[in-house]
Amino acid sequence: MNIKRTIRYQWIKFKRLQGDPRKLAWGMALGVFVGMTPTVPFHTVTVLALAPILGVSPVTAYLGIWIMNPVTIAPFYLLAYKVGKRLLFHHGPLVLPAVWDLDSTLSLLWRGGLALQVGGLVIAIPPAIVSYFLTLWAVQRYRQQKARKAAHDFHLPENSSTSSGPKG
Repeated sequence: MNIKRTIRYQWIKFKRLQGDPRKLAWGMALGVFVGMTPTVPFHTVTVLALAPILGVSPVTAYLGIWIMNPVTIAPFYLLAYKVGKRLLFHHGPLVLPAVWDLDSTLSLLWRGGLALQVGGLVIAIPPAIVSYFLTLWAVQRYRQQKARKAAHDFHLPENSSTSSGPKG
């Protein structure tokens, strides 16, 4: 499938969304926030459960989770892990255990997973804020342009001849 065509199709669907621009923007912010967290198998379920509770657009929330995709997942998760590790375990790096037993493996998984989750929550905040304002701006601008065009089309003169003066 052509990526350019897919993006254009999604943009057209986005422009046709109805509803309060702020609720659309909050939905996008929610989706981007959840999409940036390392909870991949639960992104869709999470936003579709939270959107009605928070009173935001579930459609834009769903669109927002697609910020996390096969291209962006590795750099975001690496950044999330590094941020979480720095916040939680700044005294030293997480290292592989010398002896692989159940306790050391679970400890490593717990500490690494916790670092990933905390870092994911932290790095998700700025993109969510940016997506709110960007979505709000885009929706309002599109609707203003659409209203101006409709008003212009409505007020066109009936006689569109280009005479330069009265006929005599």
